[in-house]
Amino acid sequence: MSSHPADPHRAHDADSTASSARAVRRLSPEGRLIGLDVARGIALLAMMVTHIFALADDTGMPTWAAIFAGRASALFAVLAGCSLVLSTRSRLDGAPDGRGRLRDAAPSVLIRAAAIVLIGLCLGSISGLLAVILVNYGIMFALALFFLRLRVGALFAIAGVWMLLSPVVSMWVRSEFGLEPNYLPMSFFDFATPGTMLTDLFFTGYYPVLQWMSYILLGMAVAKLDIGRHLLGLFACGLSLFIAGRGVSWLMLNVFGGDAALVEVSQMWGTDLTAALFTGSYGVTPATSWWWLAIAGPHSGTPFDLLSTGGTAVMTIVACQAAAELLGRRSWVLAPLSAPGSMPLSVYSAHVVLLEITRLALVAEPWNGPGTVAEQTTEFAVHALTFIAIPLLWKMFVNPRGPFEGGIEAIIRAASPGSRRPASPLHGRG
Repeated sequence: MSSHPADPHRAHDADSTASSARAVRRLSPEGRLIGLDVARGIALLAMMVTHIFALADDTGMPTWAAIFAGRASALFAVLAGCSLVLSTRSRLDGAPDGRGRLRDAAPSVLIRAAAIVLIGLCLGSISGLLAVILVNYGIMFALALFFLRLRVGALFAIAGVWMLLSPVVSMWVRSEFGLEPNYLPMSFFDFATPGTMLTDLFFTGYYPVLQWMSYILLGMAVAKLDIGRHLLGLFACGLSLFIAGRGVSWLMLNVFGGDAALVEVSQMWGTDLTAALFTGSYGVTPATSWWWLAIAGPHSGTPFDLLSTGGTAVMTIVACQAAAELLGRRSWVLAPLSAPGSMPLSVYSAHVVLLEITRLALVAEPWNGPGTVAEQTTEFAVHALTFIAIPLLWKMFVNPRGPFEGGIEAIIRAASPGSRRPASPLHGRG
């Protein structure tokens, strides 16, 4: 019987089809909550907008970029809470509600927290331009262990109460002890003054742990649910938080006299009220009047800022997950957002380094501002395209995890060789 050589064209087509299928599986792995990766990608790009574009014009009025001020970082924090729950789920499966396995989850959480703090200190030591959030994230990850076993209802309740009360506690402590805000990034040099370092971390820094812990708790509560089955309920929850935050703030300022009181206070103390309301308060409000707690301005750390930005984050997560579920097997089309969103620590760190290099080497030396609109747009395009293209290529051809994410997981596996491999962050069905 004679044999015929295989058709080379058919073999080539088969290889191409197999390669395409592998690429699709890497970009949209089955069982993964792609919507949460997409939300992270949106948060990354929105963060780049706030880092590169001017938030106010020459007259002090907010620009279009101010829309993202405070919202991108809040979305990151809520997603961090989601990630914490999902990444420890496999270690907490051994008992009902995970109540018997916390000791198994604790080492992986603490290793992850320590790694994030270390990376944050390194970035803070080289960057004088950005308020790097990673040290605060690491501290909050470690503190979140105390809440990891709680049920979803308890987490939602605690998150809500935390949003309302933590700003009051912060205002009282800062006014009682005369604590002034500090806008320098956390770095290794801060260990020389540990008392000041802790004060900045919890009360006076750009991302005070006292208030920002509420975002982590909210994200943990969201992840305790089956997100795909509770999209409408979660969206209603997010919308309610947003309406409560913005609505009550508007009433306090415009109906009950808060605006007039703050105008008088800001004139007395030389505070920029417009900036506080629209572009940012750099973490906390002034402690010169309790009326400051009535505003909902970006990074003000007030109850209404926390409520509204937390609500926006939840609605964004729901919208992204709904889009991913509607697309189904075609969710790979979301890869320009989900690929960078699946490796946020690596992308965030690289963005900070690139921004520092760009500002020092290309824009001006010393840096004297964000430049013209054209320069800002060009710089943003470079960052956005770089941190979409590289994660896409990395995910398709190198590793589903980012460099930092993969390294941290390798350390966790090496430190606990007898344990099951932890679930990937943002992996699973809630």
